[in-house]
Amino acid sequence: MAVTLTNARLLDLDPLRVTEGALRISGEFIEAAGSDIEPRAGDEVMDCRGAVVLPGLVNGHTHLYSALAVGMPAPPQTPKCFHEILKFVWWRLDRALDGESIEVSGTIGALDALHCGTTTLIDHHASPSHIAGSLDDLERGIDAVGLRAVLCYEATDRNGKRDGVAGVEENRRYLARCAARKDGRFAGLVGAHAAFTMSDELLAACSDLAAEFNSGVHIHVAEDPCDNRICREQFGKPLIDRLNKAGIIDPSSSIAARSILAHCTHLSEPDARRIGAVVGAVAHNPRSNMNNQVGYAPVGIMTNSAAKSGDPGPIQLGTDGIGSDMFTELRHAWFKSRDARADLSPHQIIEMMVRSARTASALLGRKLGSLAPGAAADVVITDYIPPTALTADTAAGHLIFALGAHHVRDVLVGGAWRLRRQVVQGLNESESRKHAVSVAKNLWDRMP
Repeated sequence: MAVTLTNARLLDLDPLRVTEGALRISGEFIEAAGSDIEPRAGDEVMDCRGAVVLPGLVNGHTHLYSALAVGMPAPPQTPKCFHEILKFVWWRLDRALDGESIEVSGTIGALDALHCGTTTLIDHHASPSHIAGSLDDLERGIDAVGLRAVLCYEATDRNGKRDGVAGVEENRRYLARCAARKDGRFAGLVGAHAAFTMSDELLAACSDLAAEFNSGVHIHVAEDPCDNRICREQFGKPLIDRLNKAGIIDPSSSIAARSILAHCTHLSEPDARRIGAVVGAVAHNPRSNMNNQVGYAPVGIMTNSAAKSGDPGPIQLGTDGIGSDMFTELRHAWFKSRDARADLSPHQIIEMMVRSARTASALLGRKLGSLAPGAAADVVITDYIPPTALTADTAAGHLIFALGAHHVRDVLVGGAWRLRRQVVQGLNESESRKHAVSVAKNLWDRMP
């Protein structure tokens, strides 16, 4: 059945524009949008009563397993630096993950995303005690909610070379599965933790696998100075040189333009310009960076350098596992840019959210982040009726200062209702959350 949304303020993000009228959805795609669209006989019609309708949002970098970390026991000792946060908090949690807790984390993370109007997740997963098949477990959890996702497994040598090889093989298996399906729902990347926990051989293996599948590498880069320091101390080369040698940021490599580099917080200005010019995307995660006290990424340098050539820049917006509320992340990206005097405009901040959708579009083979005809019917209906004029010129102000997850009322993904009047469709949310409590307790009890 086709769906027509009438009396709507259509806030398109790519490109940024506002149209008052209707949106018609047929099957999995948007069929028509505009002021002259009328429902047809047999359509399901929803009167939006003048509220804003926008495309489903994309989380450009997250860790869904953190959905079961809320309220987890304090670490055995208080971390004094970022490296200790990893060792005493996150590496203890990921080692305790099993198939059930991975699947449940996918479901809870996807439920939280759905309520925030986020319909696609680009995830970076790790579960050293349960590597083989872990991406299938995660996919099942997300699929139960009906969202889209781009998944990868975090290859690393930190638990030994055997686990590093197993991580690469899990990426290979999942990439092959996604290539065989091409369903527009799920896709894969080659996951890598960070260069300071990876040998040169493992970095090269990730790069080779990405080239084999015409994919990219999803890797943390310079989130903290320890990345470059340990690369120099243990591997004899700076971080940037190691990434270049592996082909991840080599402009002559086939994978650089398809790779996602997360954080890039501690880059010199020359390195920031270099990376910004060659990689597919740099995932900016302002709330996580503040939480971990790792500083502010040079997003202004990368964005404004690209702007001189007419390119919107490589920066996309992610949460790094602090939920999937992209409205809140967008707001923090703006506030942090102001605090850091990064010389970014509100429209450039909005472009970070647009870039996340473009990255996911290329990987999933669906046009996301748009209300244009032919785009995927991932649509968010809000109850936000603008108190001031909403135009292409003022839209950034509404998105940054007014619109929020609390305004999300209904959500379609691929033309199917997944949220109606804030009630999840096709899944008992109450039972899922109740089950998650016991699964999380068992997960915490297994933590070393």
